[in-house]
Amino acid sequence: MFHRIKALIVGLFIILTISSFLTYWSKTTNNTFADEIISDASSAFKTSLVGFLSAIDVTIDQINSNVKKSNGDQFSQDNLNSFFSKMILADKYLNGVVLAHNDFLYIIYRDNTTWAISYDLNLNDTLVNWKRFNNKLEVVSEWTDAYNFFPNDKKLVDINRDLAKTKYLWRTSKSQMNDKGDLLTNIFETTNNNGERIIAGLIFSTLELSNNFVSVLKFEHPLVSIITSGGSIVTPMVTIDSAAVSRYNGLKPDIKSFIDSWNTSKSEVAQSFSFERFSQKYWTRIDKVNPSIGVKGFAVTISEADLAQNEKNMELIYLYVSFALLFVTLILIFILFRKKKDDIPNPKDENFIPLSKDEVQKMISGGETEYVEFKSSVRWDYREEKVNKVLEYVILKSIAAFANAKGGTLLIGVADNLEILGLEKDFSTLKKQDVDYFELHTRKLITNQYGIAFANENLLMEFPVFDGKAICSIQIKAASVPIFLKSKSKQGQEIEKFYVRSGNASQEIASLKEVNEYIKVRFR
Repeated sequence: MFHRIKALIVGLFIILTISSFLTYWSKTTNNTFADEIISDASSAFKTSLVGFLSAIDVTIDQINSNVKKSNGDQFSQDNLNSFFSKMILADKYLNGVVLAHNDFLYIIYRDNTTWAISYDLNLNDTLVNWKRFNNKLEVVSEWTDAYNFFPNDKKLVDINRDLAKTKYLWRTSKSQMNDKGDLLTNIFETTNNNGERIIAGLIFSTLELSNNFVSVLKFEHPLVSIITSGGSIVTPMVTIDSAAVSRYNGLKPDIKSFIDSWNTSKSEVAQSFSFERFSQKYWTRIDKVNPSIGVKGFAVTISEADLAQNEKNMELIYLYVSFALLFVTLILIFILFRKKKDDIPNPKDENFIPLSKDEVQKMISGGETEYVEFKSSVRWDYREEKVNKVLEYVILKSIAAFANAKGGTLLIGVADNLEILGLEKDFSTLKKQDVDYFELHTRKLITNQYGIAFANENLLMEFPVFDGKAICSIQIKAASVPIFLKSKSKQGQEIEKFYVRSGNASQEIASLKEVNEYIKVRFR
């Protein structure tokens, strides 16, 4: 059974290796066109975007619920810090939150391992007072600058005007924090229990979003445009490469024209567009999503060169995986099929090495093999529930078979199904019911059959104990001369039989010619 499992493991890795290489071969021989690649990437991105929007929806519900319960104390800085820091840490997308009320402006932003927090009561001042908090929400530094998390320098009055037209606003802005990336902000209106209007904003780092949107952003320079329900286009940057940002700005007019055309057609079918800019060809894929928190679709734009390079990289990944799997397969073959020689002592060695309990346990777990055989007892018949001396003959046959082959180990007190039975039943049939007398009886059987010289030189008998059950381990060395088992025919005549170990069974060679040929080869 153990050998079958090892073969299955190695076979599985061989199949995986061949499959990976065939996939690589198929991809290199079949041309994949740019429109196919961007279509696949867009479909994968759509799944990620829907998950992102659903998570935002849940976060907005949490904020609405918390604000509705709020009173004056709820809007204290300590309470806001505690509530929103926990929310941000629990959300894999969220980086910060903005709350704007008639009486205060509150901003919290996760900046690496610290928090940048502003709580200003003077809304007319163009400067923003910041405090940096550690992960225990203890102040570690303070500063003042003119940066405001509401994008495009819009004042609250402008945001209120825009929110009167649509329920959600999407804006991008430059981050002034350590990551220097772009920020994507979702702005909406909520109310407290007094019915007072509060402007809230959820802040996301586009650099961190790129890690969650791997399906598209695995390309070197992708450009993602969000199409809002109001028909506006929000293009979050996903790079701090100034050259790439410059190219993005040059692509925006083309992308806008495609999105306008898609909006005008009112088609719900995804469409691909190609165009040339900066001596390169670009592909744009526009698709819709079910309207959610102010988003109704998106556009993904990638250069044809980037699409081709990514496809080539994917092909190489399959090649590298096939090589890695081949290497692992060879290592497995070496380890699994070498282990038998390392862990099970070779009885052909001149000197016996006593077996440890762990080694015996490994033999039992491995099942019967060319070198290992199990016998339930020496003379107790478990089926008939009585003494059966024929079983003693079977033990002697196994010893002869191992000696005439490559040697091996006979474990007495172990069933064919690997259950450890112990020797108690055999003990009960002897004059003295213990290990010493069992060994004396068994050695006498072997000595009477094969002689004292064979018993002393070719056997090592031990009695390991498992869970209080003693078993008998007999190591048999490969004999230097042929060993014949004496028995009597039905007519009462003494005859000799020749047994050898073949696979996991003891086989008789009945033909005199075959016996002579085997002896000639085996014993030279």
